[in-house]
Amino acid sequence: MAKKKTKKKTRIKDNYSYKEMDMTFGGAKDMQTMYKLAKLTGYSDPNLDDAFKKFEDINKQYSAIKNVPDRFNHFFAQKGWIAFETLSFDLMEKCVKLAEAGKPKEAEDALIEYFTDRDRISFLVTRLNNVQEFRPRRTLMLNALEDHFSGRYHASVPLFLMLIDGFVNDVEQIGFFADKVKLDVWDTIAAHSSGLSAIQKILNKSRRKTTEDEITLPYRNGILHGRDLGYANVNVSAKALSTLLALRDWADAIKKGKKGVNKEFVPPTLEESAEQIASSLEGLAENQRQSEYLNNVWKRRDITVGEDMPAKGELSEYEEETPEKAVMQLLEYITARNYGKLAMMLEFNRKYETVGKLAGKLREVFEGKKLVDYKLVNGYDNASAISEVETELIFEREEDGKQVTDNRTFRLMYQDEEGNPIPRGYKKAEWKFMFDFRNIEYIDFRNIEYIDFR
Repeated sequence: MAKKKTKKKTRIKDNYSYKEMDMTFGGAKDMQTMYKLAKLTGYSDPNLDDAFKKFEDINKQYSAIKNVPDRFNHFFAQKGWIAFETLSFDLMEKCVKLAEAGKPKEAEDALIEYFTDRDRISFLVTRLNNVQEFRPRRTLMLNALEDHFSGRYHASVPLFLMLIDGFVNDVEQIGFFADKVKLDVWDTIAAHSSGLSAIQKILNKSRRKTTEDEITLPYRNGILHGRDLGYANVNVSAKALSTLLALRDWADAIKKGKKGVNKEFVPPTLEESAEQIASSLEGLAENQRQSEYLNNVWKRRDITVGEDMPAKGELSEYEEETPEKAVMQLLEYITARNYGKLAMMLEFNRKYETVGKLAGKLREVFEGKKLVDYKLVNGYDNASAISEVETELIFEREEDGKQVTDNRTFRLMYQDEEGNPIPRGYKKAEWKFMFDFRNIEYIDFRNIEYIDFR
């Protein structure tokens, strides 16, 4: 009797994208060898010398990036945590090192600390709210988050579980907890077979016995059917939130057309390899040029509004290529209701099919309210390509003229024509706003504080 063939277990590091990068690094190593031979004949390039000096460090960093997601799922998937694209790599690496050192409790403590910190997960929450199928659930999400951060886990856990199931149902027409759901998506981390599919099987376990014992996993059936009565704790709530946020990366992969793909990696031809090596070397040289600029030219600015620039002035009064001028330009567009120009300044406009569609959404966001006054309050450089500008905005409700002051911080990234962040002043580029304007819809004209996950 012939033996039944077992399907080979795949790893995240076997993903198509990683195999491409493996080939790129292999080609760079070959080119490094060729360059050493060329130097024997008298050829030399200082930029390449510096680039190759850093190559080994870059290769080590890549090796960690490639291996950590598999190690993370190995240690934590059965405990309710999975790796996903937008989860902090430093956090995953830290947790893996703790687990390898025999300290899994400390690792889980770090994960819980991360998923109970408003500031740390605000970016992930904003990305989730940007998904079309999730938008009708924004109010429920805000309520669930407020319960979660306030320690009301009896309320947050059922809401997170309902949000998980409904969101997946709207994307795939079958719920997350359905037995026949298929969550694997090609060339992904979150939707790898060791990720969401594994966690779904755990959370969907049958729980037929009523118990008051405290549980540490968000068992859907036991919680929503009233059998697992000891569910209201931070472990369960944080893990349910983590799964929900991982589904954002799953949905993103589906929208990119990766669902149902099973493309095998095919090594490039000799000509393709030569082109890839040349491109890699130019990339290394470009990184070196940027590094030299950062070390010798770029400086973090000490900005004082009212001294270095006016709180509110004409555009010509602000220095060219600065984030402050970009903010003043953006506020002029809002005042003039020029939503087309406004849309072009947003970093996330490429997620929409056209600038016109984004402009239409912005028109809805600002409907019934207008920006009647504004001023700069503070500005600071977070990094070479990222700055934040604090503003004070005054909105007026059109139906009755009532006004409200909105203190809002704009986060900007300096990007080249391909959307890559570059150091301010390195070359001509554009400031793009990493900001979701939709929370402006919820401005409360009674001057009561509103929830804002910027």
